[in-house]
Amino acid sequence: MTPSGVYSNKGIHSLTIYNLRIPQSAKQLHRERAIWQERSEIEALDEDHFILVIRLVPGRAVSS
Repeated sequence: MTPSGVYSNKGIHSLTIYNLRIPQSAKQLHRERAIWQERSEIEALDEDHFILVIRLVPGRAVSS
């Protein structure tokens, strides 16, 4: 889906797919993006589906 080399293969990434046809999905996507800020990116799959990519720091707990 994403060209090779766009995301580093080092470290751990969390990927979450959001279906914006489901009520409240867009709101949740933007809420999560705000929490992770510069450690996250939003990628479009098509007009209704988006992926939130979060770069996780090894050894740290994940909470949201």
